Amino acid sequence: MFAVKNAIRAAVNNFAQNASSLRTIGQQMNNSVKLLDAVKPHVATQRNFCLMTKPFTSFERPSCSNTCGILAFRKDLLTKTQDVSVQQHRTVIKYSFTRGKRRTVKNVLYRFFRLNWGIWIRTKCGRHKKLYRKSSAQKRRLRQHVFCNASQSFLLDKMVNRHWKAPKYYVDDPYEPYQKREEFWITRRAPKPPTIA
Repeated sequence: MFAVKNAIRAAVNNFAQNASSLRTIGQQMNNSVKLLDAVKPHVATQRNFCLMTKPFTSFERPSCSNTCGILAFRKDLLTKTQDVSVQQHRTVIKYSFTRGKRRTVKNVLYRFFRLNWGIWIRTKCGRHKKLYRKSSAQKRRLRQHVFCNASQSFLLDKMVNRHWKAPKYYVDDPYEPYQKREEFWITRRAPKPPTIA
C-alpha cells in the first residue's frame, strides 16, 4: 500500500513533465476499483497544485481557469459564515430613543474608573481567586490598580458620554492624589515653574 502511495505522489509531482505516463497509470488504476477507492483519500489531500480548480480525485488532465490558488481548492472558505458569538460586541447605543444622544455602556462604569487627566484605570484580574495559594507580596500587588493604554482609553472614552468624562469631586476621595499629573507636559494644567540657571 505504501509503495502505491509513493508511486502516486511521485507521479503527481512530475505531472507537467510526464502527462502521458500519468494517463497510463490512471487507466491501470481505473481497472482496479478497490485500489482506487483506497488511494483516493490520499490523493484528494494534495494541496500543491496551483493550476487546478477542484480537488485532484482522478488521473485525468485538470482544466485550467483564471481562478487559481488555494481558494480554488477550499471554496468553503469563501462561503463559510462566521460564528456570531466570537465577534466583538460593544453594545454602544449611538442614538437613544428619548433624546437622540449617545448612551453610556454600564459595564464600563462597573469595571473601569477615569481619572481627571484622561487615563482609565482598572483592577487586576483574578484578585479574589485562590488567595490561599498566593504569597503576601502577590496579594499586595493584586490590590493595586493599573493603567489602560492609550488605545483602550480612547475606546472607553467613546463608550461613555461627556458626563462621565467631566471632572468629579468627592468627599474623602481615595483617588485625589492621582487626579492630576502635573509632571507630564501634555496633562499639565498649571504653568511650569521657571528654572533657575
